[in-house]
Amino acid sequence: MDPAGQAVWDDIQNSRGGVQRNYAALLNNPQAAGAYANLGGYARFETPLDKRVKALAVLTAAREAGGHYVWTVNQRAAREAELSDGVIAAIREFRAPAGLEASDAAVVQFVIELLRHHRISDATFEGLREQVGDAGIVDVLIVVAYYHGLAHSLQALQVELPEGVQTDLTY
Repeated sequence: MDPAGQAVWDDIQNSRGGVQRNYAALLNNPQAAGAYANLGGYARFETPLDKRVKALAVLTAAREAGGHYVWTVNQRAAREAELSDGVIAAIREFRAPAGLEASDAAVVQFVIELLRHHRISDATFEGLREQVGDAGIVDVLIVVAYYHGLAHSLQALQVELPEGVQTDLTY
């Protein structure tokens, strides 16, 4: 790796406590990986979104992309955000937002409309905006864009899950 690439590797390693498989694959293009890592740093660590809102957006984006890696490695964060097994299963099984509490359903519906229909109804937009505000809407969009894109990228690069980790995600 050239010095510029090594600098990106070091930045990712220092900011995340190591370079996981997902970024190791992306580092075939260090400049692009560095830019993506910056966006991911905001989406993952800096956004002031409520942890539950972020976890719902991440899992829905991963599920909509069929992203085994992103879905699986974000299970712990989802549970730390107090998403129940039932909520996680509803997203995994494409049953959500049906049966979810209104605040959770608003997040999931927003992400589903964005990713499936490429537009968001006024009612869905207003429902989430009431919950997270104008800046929060932009943060949800950034979180969805980052994790959905990452899920697709890792699927395309055939990045394997960490050793000994299994996914419960099916197509």
